[in-house]
Amino acid sequence: MSRKYLATGESLRSLSFAFRISHNYLSTIIKSTLAELRIKLVPIFLPDSKNIDFTQKSAEFSYKWNFSNCILTIDGKHVLIRSPSNFGSLFHNYKDFYSIVLMAMVDANYKFIVVDIGSFGKEGDSGIFLNSNMGQKILNGTFGFPEQCQLPGSDKVAPYVISQ
Repeated sequence: MSRKYLATGESLRSLSFAFRISHNYLSTIIKSTLAELRIKLVPIFLPDSKNIDFTQKSAEFSYKWNFSNCILTIDGKHVLIRSPSNFGSLFHNYKDFYSIVLMAMVDANYKFIVVDIGSFGKEGDSGIFLNSNMGQKILNGTFGFPEQCQLPGSDKVAPYVISQ
């Protein structure tokens, strides 16, 4: 039933009739299922940044995209939502709809490395980055990036970059 709720977006009332379970109890089942999925899947699909070989990520960018010294790429995406009550214009964005922002860093193969979900739609990418855990870790040097590397075909040393 959790699978059907997640896959179709069908209402809890409708599912409660289909499975003959009260919608209150169905809500409890779905919440516990999602919590368990998070515990099991986050370590698999969002590894700890301390366990990532960023020199390998840089090599992938260089090979696949011809972009040397790039480790990750970052961007934000506005996800459309209904206007929450009692929040004023916090979720109203410059595109003239209500949203929350999904900001993510991905590797050369589009695999998510870090995500930040839930910022107000009115905020810009730079503000979200500065206030996020990922931004704070990068800015204070605890994210785990290597310092510098040698440019391919040269003896010059340059820092790694994150593209946008």
